[in-house]
Amino acid sequence: MAPSTPRSPLKPAAILPVLAAAVLLSGAIFTIPAGNARAAEAACAAPPPELAKFRPASPAGPPVSAPFRDAGGTAVTAADLAKGRGTVVNLWATWCAPCIKEMPQLDALKAALAPDGIAVVAVSQDRGGLETVKPFFAKQGYKNLEIHLDPKGTFARANKARGLPTTILFDGEGREKGRVEGIAEWDAPAVADFIRACLAPARSG
Repeated sequence: MAPSTPRSPLKPAAILPVLAAAVLLSGAIFTIPAGNARAAEAACAAPPPELAKFRPASPAGPPVSAPFRDAGGTAVTAADLAKGRGTVVNLWATWCAPCIKEMPQLDALKAALAPDGIAVVAVSQDRGGLETVKPFFAKQGYKNLEIHLDPKGTFARANKARGLPTTILFDGEGREKGRVEGIAEWDAPAVADFIRACLAPARSG
C-alpha cells in the first residue's frame, strides 16, 4: 500500500478565511485584538433603528474636562464616571417634556448596562439646581438614576449641546463617540447591545 502524501501546512494568509468560516458557522463572535478599535468604530457607525438620530463622532474628539456635579456638590467628569469602560450622559431638565418622557427608559438602560461597567448619567440643566431636581426625583421614583447637576450649563456648553434632550456616548477615556439630539428608545435591547459594541474597550495582545 503506497504511503500517503503529507499535506502541506496552511500558510498564514490561508488560515484567516478558514477560521472566519468556522466562526460564522458556529455562530460565535471572534474579535482580533488588534482590530478591536476599528470594530468599535464600525459599530458606532451602524446604530439600530431605535437610535435613528444617533450621529457618530468620527474621529472621537479629545476628552472633555468640563465637570458637572453630583447631588453632594462634588465635581465629576465624564471620564471619572467612565472608569475606563465608557458612559452615557443625558442632558435634560424638569421643564423639558421630551426629556421627562425618556427618563424612565434611561433608568432602565442604566440597570441593563450596569453589569458591563457602563455608567448612565442624567445631568440636569435646571438653573434651580438640587432644590428643583431633588423633589422631582422623589416624585418620579426612579430606581437607578442618580442626581447630577449642571445649573450653569458649563458641561453642556463644553460639549456644544444645541438643545434638550441630548445624549452623548463617551468612551473609557472620556472622548465623545457620538450623540443623539432628541428622544430615543433607550430601553430597547438593541440599544443596549449597540452601546456595548460602540464603547467596546481596546484589547491588547
